[in-house]
Amino acid sequence: MSALTWALAGACLIAAIVHQNAATAPIGEGEVFVGDAAEAIALIEDSRTPDEGVRRARNDLAVEAVSLVAPDGAVVTSTSETLDGKSVANPLFTFGLEDGRFTAMASPSTYAIEIDGVEEWPAGSILYEVLAPSSDGESAVLLHYDLAELLSRRAQPGEIQSLTIQILALGGVFALLGTAVFLGHTRAARRHRELAIESEVLREQSRKLERANAELAEARQRAENALALSEEKMRIRSEFVLMINHELRTPLTSVVTGAELMRDTTLNEDDRQDLIDSMVAHGKRLNEIIDQILAVARIENRGLGYELVKIPLLEACDSVGATIEGDTRDYADRLLVRTDVKTLALILASLSDNARTHGAQEVVVGCSGKEAIQPMIEIGDRPREAVYFTVGDDGPGIDPEFLPRAFEKFEKNSFSSGTGLGLYMVQLMVVALGGSVAVETSPAGTTFQIAIPARVGDRVMESV
Repeated sequence: MSALTWALAGACLIAAIVHQNAATAPIGEGEVFVGDAAEAIALIEDSRTPDEGVRRARNDLAVEAVSLVAPDGAVVTSTSETLDGKSVANPLFTFGLEDGRFTAMASPSTYAIEIDGVEEWPAGSILYEVLAPSSDGESAVLLHYDLAELLSRRAQPGEIQSLTIQILALGGVFALLGTAVFLGHTRAARRHRELAIESEVLREQSRKLERANAELAEARQRAENALALSEEKMRIRSEFVLMINHELRTPLTSVVTGAELMRDTTLNEDDRQDLIDSMVAHGKRLNEIIDQILAVARIENRGLGYELVKIPLLEACDSVGATIEGDTRDYADRLLVRTDVKTLALILASLSDNARTHGAQEVVVGCSGKEAIQPMIEIGDRPREAVYFTVGDDGPGIDPEFLPRAFEKFEKNSFSSGTGLGLYMVQLMVVALGGSVAVETSPAGTTFQIAIPARVGDRVMESV
């Protein structure tokens, strides 16, 4: 990239030199007179009258005098009053008129030439004269140059053209860009070497960590084997200590840190109130985690305390805040659900809280007499005939690779918050009620379906 920009800078330099040389070609070269004559002819032909045309040509070209000559050599009109009506006497110009050729030469002027009433060149003054036929061949243009002025202008160096400066500026930009790219490339290469060294150091540290993790994994396996031989009470206590290490440390640290900051007497009232609010929030979080851990421990040790009763589906749906879906309302009065309403409400509330914790904005709880999803995984034994309670959300969904472990104890997806006990406790309660819990998930959201045994009319279903 830097080589390309430097090449463009060099090309701009060459272009600037070529343009400057072309723009400042010495006055007196044949091309200059040919160009002046062509421009004078165009100005005269575009003017309303020949007199206006010759005056425009003299002003635009900055020549001494401009004359329009008829085919017989007579001057039709001229910017010099003394030339009007005179005839071209020079044999070379006469030849040029007859053959329609461009001619030019330096010779003494036959007549005195006046400009605006002032005799600028007396008869006999040497002028450089150019004769060029018009485009239609019906007339010719005669240009008069002061020879002394031509020689003086020819000896002067040409001025630097504005376009030359612009081209040089563009070349300078390309040169600076190339230098910047080169320096950036050099710096990037040096940084790449430094990163390679740092990467090797990190790989070595990673290998050390892998060995340490392997040792920790072996130690953990030995600890788990030892815990398997311990009493159930010791197992629960050990798991509780593990949860403190993994989940309670962050909120507990926040509470302790906040308490230490409260000692700072320079805190203003707003900062002090923010600290108190933060400490209260983390304290509540600690309380929720502890309550959830103790609830799981009670269910595992003593079982779920519940009382199954038969209630109408409409009453069960109203009790847990679920909306009856589809056409289920048409026959809901014939459906009786055998369940514990408090436990069912706790299941649905736990699933709703879990959805909001993991990013859902909207959570909908529904109930139906028909299956509402195509389960991707189902835990427990679904009754042969059942009613279904659903919790649907618009969250990011559950990773399909994690889904088979979603209901296992202490399992969490990635770095999500929580203890990993919510879905584990849900499946414990659902199985205790004689039902099943199923999941359907996608990036557009997740739906949990709870199947609860029921009876229709006077016929009691086998699962009830």
